[in-house]
Amino acid sequence: MAKGIIVIDPGHGGTASVGGSDPNHAVSPSGMTEKALTLAIGLRVRDTILAANAAGHQVTVFMTRVTDENLGLTARAHVARDRNADLFLSIHFNGFNGITRGVEAFVRPAANGNVNLAADTAFAAKVQKRVFQAIQARDSNTKDRGVKQLKLGVLDDAALGNTAASHRCRACLLEIEFMDVPAVDQLLNTGPNAAVVRSEVAAAIKDAVLDELT
Repeated sequence: MAKGIIVIDPGHGGTASVGGSDPNHAVSPSGMTEKALTLAIGLRVRDTILAANAAGHQVTVFMTRVTDENLGLTARAHVARDRNADLFLSIHFNGFNGITRGVEAFVRPAANGNVNLAADTAFAAKVQKRVFQAIQARDSNTKDRGVKQLKLGVLDDAALGNTAASHRCRACLLEIEFMDVPAVDQLLNTGPNAAVVRSEVAAAIKDAVLDELT
């Protein structure tokens, strides 16, 4: 049985930059914005996790946002701190050159104050692997880009409430795919199975979360 608290952070939002968080980054060929897609996926993840509680799990879910608004990076992390969260997952989509593909996750390096690197990496690896497998099952052209380290403000341990003596919250940032690629746009937005694929991605994240909290 899984038990714990997770904060889901749909990246970006709103119309203006706030505290290091810009309103949007990637845009798909069909015009879907990253901020809209991260929110749609984040809400599905929330609902999928809560539905799993009917099977005996006891997982509480908090969202950093449920509408088209933007929060600063520190404010997002503070949701985890203030809720005594066990997990913090920031959801994003990449955009680059319309060709590059793959699923990757990021954790903050120890050199940048991460007191929880091993635990963060283990959590990130579970999420990244499950999501990669879900997308690969639908499109073999995706790539396994693994877990990487990057100094990201939303993963700052001080803002998350972690200290060297007490570091309960494991945190990572997930880049689900490169949404500027036409095939990914079709997979997640415009294709006939887009709703199903989104649900499969949400279920993959849910499975990783339950595994991490068991």
